[in-house]
Amino acid sequence: MPDPATPPPIGKGLNFNETVLKVLSKMTQDGGSIVQPDLRKLIALAPSYLIVDSTVHQNAADGVNQWALGFNRLCEVIVALHRKGELELETLNETSRACAEAWSIASSWRGMERGKTVIGDISGRLRENVLDPDGLSYKGEPIYVP
Repeated sequence: MPDPATPPPIGKGLNFNETVLKVLSKMTQDGGSIVQPDLRKLIALAPSYLIVDSTVHQNAADGVNQWALGFNRLCEVIVALHRKGELELETLNETSRACAEAWSIASSWRGMERGKTVIGDISGRLRENVLDPDGLSYKGEPIYVP
């Protein structure tokens, strides 16, 4: 049993990449499929985790890198759902909203250049692989654009 007088290490259990892996693994275990309402909740946490991961790790850059791994994994899931013809408009809208919020955070805090780069890369991958040619819609329906 852990010693109650010894506090847990700062950041223990707060890592977006680990959270994404756990949630996706749980969804898909035993041949299960991605539950998009749950996926949207996870995507909505991305901007908050950018702050958390960059502040609770001893090295902010390591935290941002962990966040980037998790957000990139989610982008891969979005692209895969699209290719399978299963992506819901609401899921893409939530992803766009999360990118916009994370961009605002990364633009407001020093040392978040890596975060801005990741958001730009993810946005570019979604434009190339998922969005309609106009970059503002998905299957003819408008998407959230800040």
